[in-house]
Amino acid sequence: SETITLPNSAGEVLLSDGSAASLTQIPAANIVGVCTAGLGNASGAFSQGKILQTVSVSDSVRENTGSVSLTSLNTYYDTPFAVTITPSSTSSKILLMGHIMGEFTVEDYATMWRIERAISGGATTNIQGAAAGSRPLGISVPPAGIYVGNTDSTPTVMNWSGLLDSPSTTSAITYTFQVNSTQTNSVTFYYNRTGGDSDAIDDERGLSWITAQEIAA
Repeated sequence: SETITLPNSAGEVLLSDGSAASLTQIPAANIVGVCTAGLGNASGAFSQGKILQTVSVSDSVRENTGSVSLTSLNTYYDTPFAVTITPSSTSSKILLMGHIMGEFTVEDYATMWRIERAISGGATTNIQGAAAGSRPLGISVPPAGIYVGNTDSTPTVMNWSGLLDSPSTTSAITYTFQVNSTQTNSVTFYYNRTGGDSDAIDDERGLSWITAQEIAA
């Protein structure tokens, strides 16, 4: 029931009215409407699971060779490894990853680590959940490595990835990595270095970091 025009140039078969029914002349707007209908967010974009931003600690923090004094048993202390990220949506998730390297001034005992969240500089929240009774709660319990009078040192290395937080805010969030001494008082944790830190092959140095990524819901 249609009239087909065969043009002189090769490669096209057009309806006489040149409408969108021709497979070679569908308007781009029509193609977009078909592909994204019912998918993505309200604007029709493919966004679920998309990484919206990535924030990591600065080079000066990653390379810091300072220390943290743990003076009380079973008390968490801040390390300098903290990252601040501002989500673009309250529905976004925050994916946290990190690597901590360092050594304690006590030989071979258990330690506890966790991440605290503070929104807009407010009160801190342990994002791992609530501890039961007097039991501490953390994301990892690695040994403290080997420390023998600043000789034969072996630093602690702790890695984690895939810790997903749902802060439900568009305010600035600071995530801070904390360490806990579970067996003794008055311990020092040297980060990115050994206890001795001499210019010797058995006094290693390293890098530590914490990274946050905003993930679209």
